Amino acid sequence: MTTVAGDSRYEADIRWTTHGVAHVRAADWGGVGFGQGYACARDHGPVIADQIVKVRSERSRFHGPGLLDGNVASDFGYLALRVVEHAPVLRAAQPPWIRDLVGGYVAGYNLWVDEATATGSLPAWCAGAPWIRRIDELDLYAYLGDVALMGSGRNLAGIIGRAEAPGPDGPVEPSPVSALGGDPGASNGWAFGGDATASGHGIVMANPHFPWYGEARFWECHLTVPGELDVYGVSLLGTPGVQMGFTEGVAWAHTFSNGHRFTMYRQALVPGAPTRYRYGDGERAMTSATYAIEVATDGGAPTTLERTLWSTHHGPMVNLPLVGWGLETGFSYRDANVDNTAVLRQFLEMDLARDLDEFQQVFADVQGLPWVNTLAADRTGRVWYVDGSATPLISAAAQQRYLDRLDTDLIAQLLLQNRVAMLDGSEPDDEWVDDPGARSPGLVPFRLLPQQERRDHVVNANDSHWLSNVAAPLEGFSPLHGLERRSCSLRTRQNLRTVERLAADHDATVARVVDAVLSNESLSAELIRDEVVARATKAGTTTVDGSEVDVAAAAEVLFAWDGRADLASVGATLWREFMVGFPDTALREAGAIFAVPFDADDPVETPCGLVPPPASGPDPVVDALARAVLALQAAGVAIDAPLGAVQWAARGDVQVPVSGGGEGEGVLNVLAPVGALPSSSLEPTPAQAAPVPGRTERTGLRAGGYQVTYGSSFLMAVEMTYAGPIGVGLLAYGQAGDPASPHHADGTEAFAAKAVRPLLFHDADIEADTEERRTLLG
Repeated sequence: MTTVAGDSRYEADIRWTTHGVAHVRAADWGGVGFGQGYACARDHGPVIADQIVKVRSERSRFHGPGLLDGNVASDFGYLALRVVEHAPVLRAAQPPWIRDLVGGYVAGYNLWVDEATATGSLPAWCAGAPWIRRIDELDLYAYLGDVALMGSGRNLAGIIGRAEAPGPDGPVEPSPVSALGGDPGASNGWAFGGDATASGHGIVMANPHFPWYGEARFWECHLTVPGELDVYGVSLLGTPGVQMGFTEGVAWAHTFSNGHRFTMYRQALVPGAPTRYRYGDGERAMTSATYAIEVATDGGAPTTLERTLWSTHHGPMVNLPLVGWGLETGFSYRDANVDNTAVLRQFLEMDLARDLDEFQQVFADVQGLPWVNTLAADRTGRVWYVDGSATPLISAAAQQRYLDRLDTDLIAQLLLQNRVAMLDGSEPDDEWVDDPGARSPGLVPFRLLPQQERRDHVVNANDSHWLSNVAAPLEGFSPLHGLERRSCSLRTRQNLRTVERLAADHDATVARVVDAVLSNESLSAELIRDEVVARATKAGTTTVDGSEVDVAAAAEVLFAWDGRADLASVGATLWREFMVGFPDTALREAGAIFAVPFDADDPVETPCGLVPPPASGPDPVVDALARAVLALQAAGVAIDAPLGAVQWAARGDVQVPVSGGGEGEGVLNVLAPVGALPSSSLEPTPAQAAPVPGRTERTGLRAGGYQVTYGSSFLMAVEMTYAGPIGVGLLAYGQAGDPASPHHADGTEAFAAKAVRPLLFHDADIEADTEERRTLLG
């Protein structure tokens, strides 16, 4: 046992078990926060430090203006988001026990800073960096405010920071496309009730798909304050408590909600006055604020840069890519989480729930969930689904105008592709509606949220709430929760099919659930592979892009393929590249690839069937397969290479072959070089090989194959029994960010082998597996 001494304000006992999982026990809330803050920082301290720099608008001060002035735009954007200004409000809103927890977390983080800087044990990329420094509570509260904006303002900071009003020389340049954050992360979440399980108890499966690098990673832990808190699960880096996991009596999973955490408002500007906009029958003036940041220069003292940014009564103006802020039209936005002071209490009170009743009551009372669906089960076999995310409440008329806009307005359609809902900033009836039962003005109250409790199962894979249970669709809710009776992704359909199959046997177990998640079966292959093989075989050869391709040989590979994305699967890469020969919309509708259109009354089985060949001219299906062959050739990948030979995760100097597929394949276990939720972290990522034009953007294909950067992260399957929770799982990218840590690659190696481990909750099991132990005093 190692004791780290301090002034003894805080004390925590930490036991590290297999894969570096930290089990933190303390006598009080401050102590457990102290232990968690230290242990998390030991694995990811530099990333947390960098995020503090970001929210303090100091990126330019330490790192210069950045590519395409990205650091400058971020710094100004965060000043306009006012997360630092909001931090004292967030702290003041917390009950004493949460303030104690946060205070302890900061002290634990600072203990790591002192140790790492004194011993020179920082990773090479940030050794000696002046921005690795002690923080105070308000720094952490500012970052927690930023985490609440992960589904909204965080992704808009770069276009808020560039939103300068048109001047005498006209509008400023539109933001680069890279400045607008991509789609939020994806996930699979299942909850099986007593009517579906072999034991009659509830089972929860969590499989969030998140980045493998950067700040949006999970960290695995077990937190205990005897008599008050006993929770196991994962937290996002730098966040106290557990956001997804289980207690003695209830388990839960999260998936990123398909609904909207903010609304974009199109503003009709007054001619000749680009900072005035029409509203109803009149006009309104925007308000402005001038901000200043420091920008590092090459070899000289930092310079001060000022920028004036503007807001409508809805919120900050933005400079949209391609569109910008013109002389006739501009865009502002309103955020449902910018004033969310309940997010900490939401997750922490979930951590205290002893059964499903208490768990549900947290949602009703606190209403602080920022951006996820929740699927939960307890030991009695009850299951519950809710999209408890903060969602704008708009009138029925505004909802219909929004839906009409999606059919007629190109900008509204383009924004929706980025999960952005656009309203009319000149229409008073498009304002958010206040409800006295909501957490904040303008939000949907708990009683109106999409939710249902059952005893069979609930499921979500990032499509809307509509099909959380196919037998009982949730309908009649605002489109800002997500669209209903619309086609689903192939991955959602595969989730629904798999869960229905498991539940129909009334024999779901933890082992069967894990096997199903990691089966790597491709739904798209099941739907149309045989027909594609027949068409290509008949075609023999075809010429595309000036090259003659033997598609019959490719068809032979696909005929022999096992239809999976396993390490030994031969044909998986060829099918992947074939499927992205069609637009993303084709995977949900008939026309380009599917013959049978989507049917809202048969949403799991449609669309399906391969589109017939054209009466004359080239066959798009055959040509897509030919182009897939050429793409793999360009990457130096044989069409009959096993997936494990050409898909890997880089963990330090080690390349770990990994299974898994992409959204276009309809595979549950997503692992890919491309994905949602781009990182804002400056932590370096492994070098990438040369891109394959037209393919790298879609599948991540590069010279030599696929180096994954996104997908399955935490995998958990847990059964809630009267003897306590029994679960297995792992953290796919490993517990530690530093390649020098033994826990940087071990989780990935276990994931590649599909070797889940017990999630140790009971003290005797923890003691038997303890690899390292420390008592911290500080």
